[in-house]
Amino acid sequence: MALLLVCLSAPVRAGRTEPVGQTIWDQIMADQADRGLRQGARYLDAKQYDQAVREFVRAVAANPNDSATHTMLGVGYYWTGRVDLSLEEYRKALDLDPHSAQAWLLIGISLAWKGEDKGAYEAFKKAADLDSQRADVQMNLGSIEESLGLMDGALEHTRRAVVLDGKNPLYHYQLAMLYRRLGRDSDCIDSLHRALGFFPDFEDAVLELGAAEERSGDRKSALHSFRKAVDLKARDAVARFRLARLMLQGDDFRHARAMMSEAFHLTPEEGGGGLRLAVSYGGHEAAVPGGKPSSSPGRDAAAGQPQADVNDPLSVFTRNLERVPLEQGAIMEVDVVFTPKPKLIKAQPESASSLRRALSQRISDSDSTPKATKRQYQLRAAKPEERAAQVRQIMDDLRKLLTSAPEGADTRLGMNLTFTHLADAGAARGDAENPPKVSYEPRQVGNDLGLWVIGTGWMGLVEEVLPESGEPPPQPDQSDWWVATGLGYAILGDGQRALSAFVRAVQLDTASVPARLGRSVALVMTGDEAGAIKALLEALRLDPNNRAAKEGLKWLNRQAAPKQSPRGAGPKEKN
Repeated sequence: MALLLVCLSAPVRAGRTEPVGQTIWDQIMADQADRGLRQGARYLDAKQYDQAVREFVRAVAANPNDSATHTMLGVGYYWTGRVDLSLEEYRKALDLDPHSAQAWLLIGISLAWKGEDKGAYEAFKKAADLDSQRADVQMNLGSIEESLGLMDGALEHTRRAVVLDGKNPLYHYQLAMLYRRLGRDSDCIDSLHRALGFFPDFEDAVLELGAAEERSGDRKSALHSFRKAVDLKARDAVARFRLARLMLQGDDFRHARAMMSEAFHLTPEEGGGGLRLAVSYGGHEAAVPGGKPSSSPGRDAAAGQPQADVNDPLSVFTRNLERVPLEQGAIMEVDVVFTPKPKLIKAQPESASSLRRALSQRISDSDSTPKATKRQYQLRAAKPEERAAQVRQIMDDLRKLLTSAPEGADTRLGMNLTFTHLADAGAARGDAENPPKVSYEPRQVGNDLGLWVIGTGWMGLVEEVLPESGEPPPQPDQSDWWVATGLGYAILGDGQRALSAFVRAVQLDTASVPARLGRSVALVMTGDEAGAIKALLEALRLDPNNRAAKEGLKWLNRQAAPKQSPRGAGPKEKN
């Protein structure tokens, strides 16, 4: 699966755990005297995006003929999820300054966010024509070319980015991902080591290094890399999955079980992040080994109300939005991946030239490439009727997005829900990078390098080691192997296959806590929250101090917000 990484470059110092140095906004603001524009830029750096937009709107009103002011307003709109408005501002900036490589770069980023890869490609090419010496422009151009299957161009431009800024770990990492896709594991490993030389705590690079080492047969080094990835980002279920599989291959079942147990948190640790609620579109009525289909109409055990259609993947999203307390706001991020189903074609005689042509396919042939897009929605504190209207509007927009799926494609959805409290909404927080979240996110890894668009290349690290469809794991009579298989499917958003694997794991070992926790996650994914509560209670019976089970029960038993306001009720206003 193609990897799409879109960025605005910032210097990175070796040995640091996160990027530092002058930001791109510092550079844009260097010649700007407007106080509001400077304050807006400070809000951007603090991730207080609504306040930034307000400042930039004032700045544009005061100075409507300044290209940089429209650019900054566009950036503010981008980070509040209003990407169409960001494009309008960038184009206004271009009207005022037709030679702005920065504006074309930002247009490309916004189009990539929307999943419009061809438009993003054209925008990045224009940015490169205007300023070919910008490393971030070259990297973005190479990244979009990779997603379009234009591998020759992707290699050329990514290597150019490395030449222009050889100390930036992101460019070495992206080059490594190109080598991975081309099957050049030795070159991939070399580039990953270079990336880690400049940024030792780059967890994505450590994880990819472990996978490349395992493919190369270096099991000892792979174990070391996967352990380091888990140490760096304890909530990365992909790293836990790959490490647990290697442990199982070495018959280290005890440590593998402990590694997987921490991959099934439905709700967050105090002050930490959560796990992604992922559902696969369709296929919810598949049979489960040894039982009936997992989803059936009934009453929601948490809310005491009739359940939504369990065959509707968005019903999971609706129920979780309805649980957000009226006095709280929330931001919901939704990842959508359209994955074309493989087509059987007649094999052609293999040759070096035919392989080269296949790797450098034209844009018109890119329909076989998975398409990823992201949506962000803001749920504001509101009265019950207003909250219900907000939820309906969000769901209507998502349904329209699903109708754009290519014919015959599988659709994967992932939700990440972040609470914002009235008392501190928009204000600086003690942990602004990791606000409390209440969702299921298999890759709780943050965004160390400040990327604007992150692709789904990590899914390949799971897919490459999962059994083929319908095949059992390597040891089909061993419960822990079924747990690992179920975890892999859960990470990919395939709730039904995950549930089947977890049910089999429970059948083989009724005392397996990870199997019960995994079953609860898969039941949530497939819409059976009453069953998920039962599975968590079973896990808690086996392990009374299990934190994941306690947290999951707390969230699933949260009542939905009322649909109508009692007289005199409603969220309190801020003074």
